[in-house]
Amino acid sequence: MKKIIATIVLLIVIGGISLSFNLLNPKNFKKNTSYNAENIDALKVYTDTWDVRFKKSTSNEVTVSAEGRQKEKAPVTFQENGRDLVVTQKEQKNGGFLDGFTFGKQGGTIYINVPESGMNNIEITNKDGNIQLSEISAENIVVDNKSGDEKINNVSAHTGKFASRDGSLSMENSSFEELNITSASGDTEMKEIDSSNVKITSKDGTVSIKDITEGKSLSVNTKSGDIGISYKKAPTSLEVLAESNSDITLDLDGLNKSHDGVKVKKGEIGAGSNKVSVSSEDGSIKVIN
Repeated sequence: MKKIIATIVLLIVIGGISLSFNLLNPKNFKKNTSYNAENIDALKVYTDTWDVRFKKSTSNEVTVSAEGRQKEKAPVTFQENGRDLVVTQKEQKNGGFLDGFTFGKQGGTIYINVPESGMNNIEITNKDGNIQLSEISAENIVVDNKSGDEKINNVSAHTGKFASRDGSLSMENSSFEELNITSASGDTEMKEIDSSNVKITSKDGTVSIKDITEGKSLSVNTKSGDIGISYKKAPTSLEVLAESNSDITLDLDGLNKSHDGVKVKKGEIGAGSNKVSVSSEDGSIKVIN
C-alpha cells in the first residue's frame, strides 16, 4: 500500500514539474493587422497586464501589432465592431489548482500606430501595464488606469481625461483644449503643456507642472503632496488663489496680493481674466514664473 501511495505521489510531482515547465516556458506570440482609418470612429484598448504603446504611423492606416508570450490561447485579439476597433488583452489563467500560484508575469507589448491626421476617439482601459502615447493626435483621449505608469509625449487632443488609481503620470510637450487628471496614488509630472483648461485632483502624490502656458483656468488640488507650478512666460492677466496647511510661495512678476495669510494667499496680475486655484491639505505650494 505504501508503495502504491509513493508511486502516486511521484507521478503527481512529475506531472506538476512538467506542467510548471510548460507554464514557465510559454510560446512566442506575434500578431499584426492594418485597418483603414476612415472606417474607425473609436479605437478602444482593454489590457490586463501588457504594456501599450501608441505612436504616429508613416501611413494613412491604423496598424496594431502585439508581441509577447502565450500559454495556450491567443492573449490579444483585434476586432472591428461597427466603427469601433477593439483591442483586448486578457491575462491567461493557469487553470485548476494552479490558479492560486503565480509563475511570473507573462509580459508583452501592444503597439498601435495611428495616422498623423489623428483619430476621433482613443479609449484605454488598463489594469496592470504601462502606457505610452507619443506623437499622436485625437479629438478625445480617455485613459482609465488601475496600476501602471503613463508617459505622454508630444500628444494633442481637444479633450484629455486621465484617471489612475496607482501609478505615475509623466506628460511633456503636449496640448489640450481641456485636460482633466485624477490620481489616487502616484506622482504627476508635467512639462511644457499648452491647455486652456486644466484640472488636476490627487489624493496621494506630488504634482509638478513646469513651463506651462498661461490658460483660462488651472486648478490643482491634493490631499497629501507638494504642488509646484512654473510658467513658460510670465503671466499677464491672472487671478491666483493658494490654500494649504503647509508653506505657500507665490513668486510671480506683477502680482498684487489682496490677501497674504499663512494658510491662504490671493492676488492678481493685470486684469486677472485667467484663473489659477491651488490647494493642498498637507503639502507645500509654490507658484513661480
